[in-house]
Amino acid sequence: MDETSSETRPASPGGATRGRFPRWAWFGALAAVAVVLFLLYLRLSNTYPAGSDGADQSLQAWDMLHGNWLLRGWTVGDVSYYSTEIPEYVLIEVFRGLGPSVVHIAGAITYTLLVLLAGLLAKGRATGREGVVRALVASGIMLAPQLGNGVHLLISQPDHLGTQVPLLVVFVILDRAPRRWYVPAAVLIMLAWVIVADQVAVFDAAVPLAAVCVARVLWARIRDRKPLTAQWYELSLAAAGLASLGVAAAVVRAIRDLGGYTVLPLAATRHTSLHDLPSHLVLTVEGILNIYGADFIHVSAGILVGPASGGLSPAAGAAVAIVHLVGVALALWALLRAFRQFFSGSDLIVPVLAAAIVINTAVYVLSIRPATLFDTREILAVLPFGAVLAGRLLAGSLIRARLQPALAVVLACYVAFLGYGASQPATPDNEQAVVSWLEAHHLRTGLGTYTLANLITLDSGGQVAIRTASWHTYGAVPRAYESEASWYDPRVSYANFIISNTADGNEVSVVPSEDILAFAGPPAHTYHYKTFTVMVWNKNLLADLGHPPSALPGNIP
Repeated sequence: MDETSSETRPASPGGATRGRFPRWAWFGALAAVAVVLFLLYLRLSNTYPAGSDGADQSLQAWDMLHGNWLLRGWTVGDVSYYSTEIPEYVLIEVFRGLGPSVVHIAGAITYTLLVLLAGLLAKGRATGREGVVRALVASGIMLAPQLGNGVHLLISQPDHLGTQVPLLVVFVILDRAPRRWYVPAAVLIMLAWVIVADQVAVFDAAVPLAAVCVARVLWARIRDRKPLTAQWYELSLAAAGLASLGVAAAVVRAIRDLGGYTVLPLAATRHTSLHDLPSHLVLTVEGILNIYGADFIHVSAGILVGPASGGLSPAAGAAVAIVHLVGVALALWALLRAFRQFFSGSDLIVPVLAAAIVINTAVYVLSIRPATLFDTREILAVLPFGAVLAGRLLAGSLIRARLQPALAVVLACYVAFLGYGASQPATPDNEQAVVSWLEAHHLRTGLGTYTLANLITLDSGGQVAIRTASWHTYGAVPRAYESEASWYDPRVSYANFIISNTADGNEVSVVPSEDILAFAGPPAHTYHYKTFTVMVWNKNLLADLGHPPSALPGNIP
């Protein structure tokens, strides 16, 4: 045996062989990177104001923290976040209380975990230089979200991106665990847990896992005549993926039967018309560029997508976006390579991620959902999955082509972009300005629109409560959308004002005057404060609300 072999090299006190970085030092460095990333993403999150969606989950978490674990009385949207982001919000509120900072902290934690998990999954079982390059390529592609809408989608509030954190954990387990019976059982439970919170996990994980496993079993059976008994593991994983749908549905039904929250129907399952398909494809391409930080189309045209550009000129913003095209190119290259070697090798993660990207994107394009760039939230899995594929499949080729110096330059640019974004000033939401005024005038409970209602409630730490109504020319009814039924009970609450805010734009926070008059008649007092209009009555407006509640906003755009 060679005297310099690893078997005879003396061990260092840190537990690693001499000349190698101690394992504890790797963990320490990773923890330091995680802390730095969290702080940077927290600053970046604050450049985009908190919105009503994040306020919804904050209030639900606050209700859970105070004993309403099943969210009794709540009607949520088509995504509940019940078993994913809301528990995260609960933990943050234990230490921070109720306020807009909860939304930003949760967004920063979620994205930090996602970046690190993408690197870990891309690394796989590779060691040495290739393992490092794999991890850096995957995490690097995700490192610096684009200012404005990119920050909004990725770090600003609960959305489908948070769903990818537990899904990446599932894929890491699949990648590292031995072929044992308990692995499919664990996958079934974990997938069901995620689907309870967000049905997009069906297209991001459950269906792709089942489809890939079945396809591989059939391929091995037809080509190699491999008996089905020898492929019990793949068949078990396919069954676990499909069974998770039924288990999740049963859990949601059980919560409802026990008096828990009600989920609204998933609108995106309806199909689009052929006439709208071209526009959906264009929006999908633009959206993918946006979440990869490469939206040079809008930036170069001087169109700001979102309220925060960081002061970049169109030319500078376009340059930043063009550099991010490197990440898009790597992800696309990796996706094509993944399908080229779909049935080769024993790597299950690569075909599952590739299938998930295609399935999720196809369902999105063919649905009625695509209307704005914000709707790209339905396919946010394209970012971490594409990044993982790039690191996992391309690192070897990049090393052999000696492209590490070029990759280092691109990564340095991404780090600089992240630092620049994090250095931008915080942007408070439009509703914060009125909270102290309402408190000073002893106005504690009122009515408004969805855009401002829960957000003002969050901004005030629950000291001021605005309840969302569905507005009509024949009156108003409680809006059963991200709201709790007891809020509208005149026996326990007294609401005597209606508030509007013209700063939110597009009239989404302005109740039509004819609807107000039809509902409550002329107000006793009308106040104007900055961009807000506050109308006050000498009666409890909750007693005038009609029935039944509506999930739609009525005459509000």
